[in-house]
Amino acid sequence: MVENEQHSTFGAIVATIGSILIALGIAWLIALNWATIPSALKVLILVLATVSAYTAGIVFRVNDYEKIGSSLLILGALLYTLSIFLIAQTFHLATSLQSNAFLLLLAWVGIFLASYILDSSASLIIALCEFLFWVSLQYFAFGNLFSGNFAVGVLAIIYLIVGVGMYGLTQIHKSLDHKFSGVYRYWTAFYILLLTYVLSFQILLPLLWPQGFGLSSNVLIFLIFIAVIAIVSSLIGISLSLNKKKLSGMEVIGFVALLLMYILLIGLGSLVSGSAGFGREISTSLWTMWLFDNLLFILVILSVIGYGTKYKSPKIVNLAIAFFTLDIITRYIGFVLDFGGQVGFAVMSILGGIILIFGGWGIERWRRRLISKTKEKTQSNYSIY
Repeated sequence: MVENEQHSTFGAIVATIGSILIALGIAWLIALNWATIPSALKVLILVLATVSAYTAGIVFRVNDYEKIGSSLLILGALLYTLSIFLIAQTFHLATSLQSNAFLLLLAWVGIFLASYILDSSASLIIALCEFLFWVSLQYFAFGNLFSGNFAVGVLAIIYLIVGVGMYGLTQIHKSLDHKFSGVYRYWTAFYILLLTYVLSFQILLPLLWPQGFGLSSNVLIFLIFIAVIAIVSSLIGISLSLNKKKLSGMEVIGFVALLLMYILLIGLGSLVSGSAGFGREISTSLWTMWLFDNLLFILVILSVIGYGTKYKSPKIVNLAIAFFTLDIITRYIGFVLDFGGQVGFAVMSILGGIILIFGGWGIERWRRRLISKTKEKTQSNYSIY
């Protein structure tokens, strides 16, 4: 059984890579001959390619080739997104940042709906990936990125709101025993880790709330809209999971406490606005805030590891450890840039290389122990509730 599962997983990986290559190949062929193809034929080619991919995916799934079918559904989702943008280009509709944001909205919403209609976790993952790009692009469009009205703090708030919404969707689906709960759980961890990682860069802290920044009405409405959806979904999800005893009160308290820390952290960014973000002349307040950010990042990583272990998810554990490794590497590079100098750079490179080699060995041992612990809980029918 284990051998068959391994072969199935390997086949799924190969098929997924194949699906991505097919999408790239079709996009490349169309791009090479785009100017000479009549508009009606362009639309027909794109529609047929998308429908064919989705149809083939459904057929394979019906015939018990679940992994191969999921890979073809991924291909269908990618072709659907490609079709939207190429058709818009054909009729000269993608003329601004806002129009591209709208097209991306159509793409991820369509794939999101298809993931539920087809009961496809793979399609849902594609939709959530595109959603991450859309929510950022939409803020850039509303915030007039190149007019001086852009603030990293607002983008951080958006990511925080999205994390709250993802947690709510996790609880809703968990209360319904829906298989998508695992997908939303993973993406909740990803959004929270991504947010904390972005805030851990000292060069970005003075840019959270730049001097003279003004919040436009479009951005404010956008924030209120997504915040209402996120808060409502989290309240409903937490309530349902608590009523069905699939969520502990301590987890809810921990989640709320983490949110308050993020709000405090983002708000305090106004205290270091305009400070030098790198070099030896960094202010004490900026150093203090940067250290607090990185301590929070470590706390979040440990919390996510505990979260993944509790819910028997090696993927979440590996995700947290990947961010931990990324944090070590980027902090080291930043330290070299700030204090290295020519000789210092050489010395720190050697010392850093030695530390990273032993650190990599230690992290890998740590990762293997955590994964082994998670698998042992799974095999012993450990209850996550």
